[in-house]
Amino acid sequence: MTQPHGNPYPSSGQQPQAPAYQPMPPQGSYQGPWPSQLPSGTFPGMPVVGLQRPVSLTVAFWLMVAYGVLPLLSIPFIIEWAEAYMRDSIAMAAAESGRTVPPGFMQQFTSMMTPMAWVSGIVGAGIAVLLGLGLRAGMNWVRILLTVWAGLSLLSTVGSFALMAALGLPAQLMFPLPAGAYAVSFATVALFLAAVVVSWLPSSSRYVSARRAAKLGGGYLR
Repeated sequence: MTQPHGNPYPSSGQQPQAPAYQPMPPQGSYQGPWPSQLPSGTFPGMPVVGLQRPVSLTVAFWLMVAYGVLPLLSIPFIIEWAEAYMRDSIAMAAAESGRTVPPGFMQQFTSMMTPMAWVSGIVGAGIAVLLGLGLRAGMNWVRILLTVWAGLSLLSTVGSFALMAALGLPAQLMFPLPAGAYAVSFATVALFLAAVVVSWLPSSSRYVSARRAAKLGGGYLR
């Protein structure tokens, strides 16, 4: 075998020794995982926060579901009452004017009112469920929106009863509805107000604040 000619280390004649320590990385260099390796919504150096959803927000969600679904149960009774009310009103008006009711008028009225009542009820229930999901998720803007809505509803109700009291009119004269409709109406209002109140409990507010902080600074909530 042919030996290499010449000494590769002419100055000392010895091979260099490896250092006994590993050199420190340059100051300011990053030694952690890359952002793509971290959970969504976090960044290096940010502690990951876990917070259980309070029972109060879950209760508020189910109250909103009940608030949206309860009016659907009264739609058949409202339709039946509306048909009887319109039939009597039209017959009375026809008798006073001496005219006859066109044939098939009530059937046309029922065929138009029934789908409109069900569509409006189902859409209202869907909106209530979506808002309930927003409360359950701790969305503060949903809570504020429902609070404003509740305040306007209370003002409208109080104003209506104040007007009836000032004019000396019974409720049946201004709002001619069956007694069951009044019961369902008061029950839905109570469910709605209860959902809003529960969403402002201290446990709910803590979760909403933690959710906002996690959204702004990283982390996650369960």
